[in-house]
Amino acid sequence: MFQGKTAVITGSARGIGKAIARSLSKRGCKVVLSDLNEANCEATAKELAQDGGANLLWKVCDVTSKAQNKELADFALEKTGSLDIWINNAGVVEDDLFLRMSEEKWDKVHSVNLKAAFFGTQAAAKLMLKNRKGRIINIGSVSGFYGNGGQANYSSAKAGLMALTKSAAREFASRNITVNCVASGFIANDFVTNVPEEIVKSILESIPLKIDRNPEDSVASAVAFLASDEADWITGATLRVDGGMMIGF
Repeated sequence: MFQGKTAVITGSARGIGKAIARSLSKRGCKVVLSDLNEANCEATAKELAQDGGANLLWKVCDVTSKAQNKELADFALEKTGSLDIWINNAGVVEDDLFLRMSEEKWDKVHSVNLKAAFFGTQAAAKLMLKNRKGRIINIGSVSGFYGNGGQANYSSAKAGLMALTKSAAREFASRNITVNCVASGFIANDFVTNVPEEIVKSILESIPLKIDRNPEDSVASAVAFLASDEADWITGATLRVDGGMMIGF
């Protein structure tokens, strides 16, 4: 499905990004992993290779840096000969109650979750425009729909990401570049390690659809679809992958 294509995935040394990298690599895509820590990138590349993945590269990138996003895009093009898919996945949480939230927490979350996607999209689109084809996919969250308590920074950044997706989709459509968003539901990964166990249990019990596999793999499958030729007439969309958590919104 993805033979000869190259995908860059930010924040892909763990979590959802890692699941996406595994999914695309197994489908024959050349994958460029990226994260802040080179050792983590290397370890993930080795793990995915042992799991049947192939054509795995990595490069350290601070996604909040416009220059480093450009360097990452250029690296992918130089090493693989193309840049076909760009996935803005890197994210961070810094939760606090609205009146207690510091400016630092607000700025950090918006910088990593929203501004970085703007930089990444710019870097990818500038190269894709030359080929008049490409796929850009943003990893959002259902928090962007309903505004989660204690996450004014995160929810607003993810809501902004959906709007950013629509604006970019309109601008790049004439060059056959699609821009879409996958809104992930609640996933009990490293991001929720500080959430009390009883709250995690309550949230999981409220999700209508139960599955027997890691929800991160469902997100990865949605990304693979949007990155494929089968989704060539879908752009500016936000696809919820949440087990029915947001039914009615």
